[in-house]
Amino acid sequence: MNHVLKMVPAGNTFAQQSSLVDSTLLIAPEVPRAVAALAREAMESAPAQRRARARAAARAAAAWTLRPPAVLDSLLAAEYAAATNVKLGTWARRFAAADSIVYLFGPKSGGYVATGSLVDDRHQDCVSLLYRVSELARARAGDDAVSWALRTRFAGAEPAAIIDAEGRVDYDDPAHLDFSLDMIRTGLWGRDVTGQLTGVQPDTVGTERYPADSFRFVPKAELEPAELAEGDVVWFVLDPQQDKAARLRREYGLVIGHIGLVVLDDGKPMLVHAAASGLAGWYEGGTVVKVPLTEYLARVGKFAGVMVTRF
Repeated sequence: MNHVLKMVPAGNTFAQQSSLVDSTLLIAPEVPRAVAALAREAMESAPAQRRARARAAARAAAAWTLRPPAVLDSLLAAEYAAATNVKLGTWARRFAAADSIVYLFGPKSGGYVATGSLVDDRHQDCVSLLYRVSELARARAGDDAVSWALRTRFAGAEPAAIIDAEGRVDYDDPAHLDFSLDMIRTGLWGRDVTGQLTGVQPDTVGTERYPADSFRFVPKAELEPAELAEGDVVWFVLDPQQDKAARLRREYGLVIGHIGLVVLDDGKPMLVHAAASGLAGWYEGGTVVKVPLTEYLARVGKFAGVMVTRF
């Protein structure tokens, strides 16, 4: 079958061209049968998918959120027309300003992965902060943010396959991406603009999962702060010359070791991120914090540079 759904010999250029205008050549009979079968399957599974979504939404509605549900819905509705990158910055600032958020690595006991949670604003690690901020920045209401979570964190998965009877989601499902470079490549968390930045270069070391020269990054010494924008997502590339970072690359195949969001204060890029530990002179850690991005890069030795995605 060719691209206009007709059965034409693959090697016959004239027949291929003629199929575009030949009204006597019918669409391949397998096509409507396949479409009908897919539609029937979707209709039959729709009730189960709706029930699964409802369970996840109900569990999320009962979770602790940065703003009470009614206030959250009001904020999302009022800000919905604003540019997505501006809303990313707004929500990143709100998380950084909150005094009740505790850093908790997702797979640890009580973390969002361990509990199968889509919403738990009180507990954050760097990935969950990106998830939640980007979902709120694209949503028109609290339950819409849950829909965004299902569509991005579990892209392509049927809700009924990943949501249990209590509304918990399964982060071990193959639809959930465990590697941050895979997340970048989907485009679901902004388009990759790394190649547009000054000083970009290929990673010549790679990992077992990602071959050398298969991705590019900006070395931290080459980063031009003025090229960053409000709401940019910064993905920190592990330095293969640093022992701990090299071990993460070697043993786990990791390329990205941390994620944060950019907000501009008087034109200066600040990093908002979930910090497990402190940075002397700036913060003690254990929560979501804000720090000059260049200061963070200069002080944290395990990162060679960054990749950047932009909404």
